[in-house]
Amino acid sequence: MIGKKNGSIWPKEMPKLRGPWLGQETLGTEATEFCPEILGTERHVAGITFGPAGGEAFFSLHTPDGTSSDIMWMRMVDGVWSRPRAAPFNSAQIDNDICMSPNGERLCWRSWRPLPRNTAPEKTVSLWAVDRTGNRWGEPFPIECGGARQPAVYPGIAANGTIYFSRRTSAEEISIVRAERSGRQYAAWEAIASGPTVLTDLCVAPDESFLVVTVYPPSPPKGQGDLHVSFRRPDDAWTPLRNLAPTVSSELTEYCPTLSADGKRLFFCRIDRGDRRVPARTYWIDASFLEALRPAR
Repeated sequence: MIGKKNGSIWPKEMPKLRGPWLGQETLGTEATEFCPEILGTERHVAGITFGPAGGEAFFSLHTPDGTSSDIMWMRMVDGVWSRPRAAPFNSAQIDNDICMSPNGERLCWRSWRPLPRNTAPEKTVSLWAVDRTGNRWGEPFPIECGGARQPAVYPGIAANGTIYFSRRTSAEEISIVRAERSGRQYAAWEAIASGPTVLTDLCVAPDESFLVVTVYPPSPPKGQGDLHVSFRRPDDAWTPLRNLAPTVSSELTEYCPTLSADGKRLFFCRIDRGDRRVPARTYWIDASFLEALRPAR
């Protein structure tokens, strides 16, 4: 586990970061690298997600070959950010693709950890969740939609509790689906977008007014991916995916999008899929630029 060895990832003398959003103050209308002093490691950092006030953060830390991945945790104590450490619910298996609900009360991610009553790591991935109990995080549990566990990737949570994620819905298609919260679990999912392209990482606006999705070209070959946006229409249909070029998309891959709880900050990662030796870097941008991409009504 990487998380058990974080002392070898970050220096002994950590920079003292003060204030929300890891003390970063450069949010603007152009994408800039986010907190390279913490997230710019020799490992791959991906998918940072924050609590509602920007005072608690989780992200994935994994090896370039993807054989090991941990969920790391930081929080602000007396105005100063703590050292990154493994989240209390991190496992000995691969854990990543984490997101936090806008109210800060639930975290969802994907994991290969053993399902209940099993002892060996799973061969297929499942979505997991954990709820906050007071000031602590409770016991993680596998997510079920309509009573069935979910072999899926990269969840996103809306303010009303509805969960969005990507999953294979046929041999030819990967779909974006959503499921309404039903008690601790979720109702059966419904597909809202499908296609021959590979739809993977996503995040949803707190009010469900739009989705940001990583889209890869059809495989083979699997090339670089770009972030796209889709807007929800009044009739609950979704607009065609639109590339975030040139504001965000580049000749590299942009992936692992997340939004702040107020929907005003868009975070994402950038990497060269052709050279995985170069670690991914995290960026952020004022999300208001997305509105200009909304089709005319």
